[in-house]
Amino acid sequence: METKERRHDIDWLRVIAFYILIFFHVGMIFVPWEFHLKNSETVEWFETWMAFLHQWRLPLLFMISGIVLYHSMGTRIGKTFFAERCKRLLIPLIFGMFVIVPPQIYYDRIFHGIQFSSYWEFWKTVFNFVPYPLGGSLSWHHLWYVLYIFIYSLVAYPLFKYLRNEKSLSFRNRIGSFLKRHPNAIYSLMFPMLIYYYTLAEKYPETHGLIDDWYLHSVSLTLFIVGFSISAVDGFWDILVAKRKQSLIQALIPTLVLALFVWGPTFEIVDENADWFLYVYGVFKMVMIPSLLYAILGYGRVLLNKPSSVLTYANESVYPLYILHQSVELIFAYYIIQLDWGVLPKFVLLVIITFGVSLLIYELFVKRFNITRLLLGMKPIRRTETEINLSIAKNILPTE
Repeated sequence: METKERRHDIDWLRVIAFYILIFFHVGMIFVPWEFHLKNSETVEWFETWMAFLHQWRLPLLFMISGIVLYHSMGTRIGKTFFAERCKRLLIPLIFGMFVIVPPQIYYDRIFHGIQFSSYWEFWKTVFNFVPYPLGGSLSWHHLWYVLYIFIYSLVAYPLFKYLRNEKSLSFRNRIGSFLKRHPNAIYSLMFPMLIYYYTLAEKYPETHGLIDDWYLHSVSLTLFIVGFSISAVDGFWDILVAKRKQSLIQALIPTLVLALFVWGPTFEIVDENADWFLYVYGVFKMVMIPSLLYAILGYGRVLLNKPSSVLTYANESVYPLYILHQSVELIFAYYIIQLDWGVLPKFVLLVIITFGVSLLIYELFVKRFNITRLLLGMKPIRRTETEINLSIAKNILPTE
């Protein structure tokens, strides 16, 4: 049965997932993996925790996005639904590509020895509409997630409209009844995930380039739809709570094996180019991911479904913070990596600055003005009836 009660656990998990993303992006500067800027010294032990996070942080975001869309969609259909998606996703994406992202490309270019007389000289190249990295400066960079959610919302709209309609009640009830009789069926999600991995992962590695990202599309769209379905099907949440311990154990076992023999300091003993590695790694990975996601949702429902003033602030600010953070990070990283410091002090300082400066921009320039709220995907400030009446009275009453 649908409830209008605020799901604080989903708000918490959404905030936590985006905050983890910031730690991960800062960490990218200090590992050998490809990224826009690189510290001269990289550390192997960063790779272990980052490889672990990389397995589930994006899947969690896509699943939570599906859950959030179910609750926010309500009775919105047709033009109302598309208008909301454009305000929430398309406008911030376009604004981000022309204003937020270009500083990242600028510092990427000067880090690699390409000089400009000023930032403004560089910024003009954005309007040549040549894509990055093909010699141009137009890119969505970290905002690829916003683009993908927008497209998935359009692609899955007919299904979501059906699941939100009373006509689907019988269908949803049958699924709910089946899951109550066979609760372990929730783990069957690993089978399509395995098929995607074996058929698409090598041929279409993750690029965030939209047209060639078929493995990531398959996984992410599936999780987006599953997230929506978790809230649409009566009893699904109760199963996640009841199975939370089993889910956690099922996730921990493959996680430990992978951390020790693939992501950890002994990873050299595994030949990642061997034919058998793709199949064995795929099994461990796709047992871990759905199990861990279900464990997070189940424990979140039990432990985090509580209101908080901190949560209220964090939940409203987290989307603008996500949009802003990578530009703030790379601007300051360009100077911090030149310091004669160790990796850990640089990492800690950059995390603090990324959070601090992003929140400062949010406080001073975003949350207070409806135009910037619109550009960064926030709802407008709505004045109360009392405030409106006082404003009217102030304008019509005579003054001395």
